[in-house]
Amino acid sequence: MNLKEQMEKDIQSVFMNPNEFAEIHTVTTYTNNDKKTGQKDRLLNMIVEKFTLDGRPIPSTEGVSAHNAIVHVDPKVLVYTPRVDQNFYLDLMQYRVMGVSNDTGILKIVLQANGGKQP
Repeated sequence: MNLKEQMEKDIQSVFMNPNEFAEIHTVTTYTNNDKKTGQKDRLLNMIVEKFTLDGRPIPSTEGVSAHNAIVHVDPKVLVYTPRVDQNFYLDLMQYRVMGVSNDTGILKIVLQANGGKQP
């Protein structure tokens, strides 16, 4: 097994494993980006880092709103690659995609909450 094959195996068995690093989050997609035509919620294993507007990490706790987030997900399970300025719905909260990259087989999506500061 070469290094690339081993890294792909580690992505699934270690990094995207909810018993190791990943957590289960809800990603909502809408057909034709129209909330009225249909909604599909999918539970995906991913790593999510959440930040306040001033860049400080916040703990993921029920009832806490994050202003910015970085999502690390296996591109094979997300099925599509979001584009910059597209809406992205994570755990029923709407974000705007600020950046996307594929770093060593893990899709990194930089998100910012719509509407600026939230209470």
